[in-house]
Amino acid sequence: MEIAYCIICHRNTKILRTTIGILSNGNNNIYLHVDKKADIKDFNEYKNKVNFIEGNIDVTWASYSQIECMLLLLREASRKKYDYICLLSGDCLPLKNNNEIKDFFSKNNGKEFVGIQKECNRNELENNIKYEHKGLCFKRNKSVLQSIVFKIQSKIIPLRRSKGSKMLPKLYKGPNWFCLSGGLCNYILEFLEKNKWYQTAFEKSFCADEVFFQTIIMNSKYKDKIYKYEVNYDDNHMALRYIDWNSGPQYPKILTIDDFENIKMKQNSDCIFARKFNEDIDIDNYKKSFNIK
Repeated sequence: MEIAYCIICHRNTKILRTTIGILSNGNNNIYLHVDKKADIKDFNEYKNKVNFIEGNIDVTWASYSQIECMLLLLREASRKKYDYICLLSGDCLPLKNNNEIKDFFSKNNGKEFVGIQKECNRNELENNIKYEHKGLCFKRNKSVLQSIVFKIQSKIIPLRRSKGSKMLPKLYKGPNWFCLSGGLCNYILEFLEKNKWYQTAFEKSFCADEVFFQTIIMNSKYKDKIYKYEVNYDDNHMALRYIDWNSGPQYPKILTIDDFENIKMKQNSDCIFARKFNEDIDIDNYKKSFNIK
């Protein structure tokens, strides 16, 4: 079972160092995209463990740059033949050891591990994707003044329809972290090569990284291969992720040692990765808890 891990990060942390160390020990290929805003020299310790992605993207929250970054990684990984390609963030940690991960993929070979929300606000989804967004829309932590200006602009300035948006099929949404077969990754890249309008339609969208890939997949033959789509299943679990969007106070919740028991509950047994972890987490305790070497 040949697996490629594609990691998106913007800083070097203990979490990133641990994940790369674990995965590289399993003879896996790792592709690392370092945000253009970061100093690449901070990541020199990984020179012999990862494939650094060239042409780094300056990634901005909720913007099309997120998709550009993801596509860079998929294109680079697709140069080789892999059974599965997994997309991770620099805040992820594995919940299983390398042997357990490969065994899981071997037993479920042919499935696609991408989250699809069964129900979502269709009006909000259409507005986010099919209309042009800019400026303060992509500033995550707005000041009081910026929030006021943004609300005024939203009320008095109508959004323009995006070029190519009328050609879009039915939209689907889910988490932007996934594990896809090499065959599906090649299909996505070939689809984009043949349908240039598709990327154009998303270029000025908002939070499209949660829609771009799901929409291609769900309007293809691969929709029948999505892991546990036919049952009432958490969309993050469909993508093999433990992510707590319910507990707070942060969303998603910043995971600590106190969350280990919840993560290890039976209903989470097929989660292979979890995010986001507190940077101060005790790594030795984490490895012991999840039987990771």
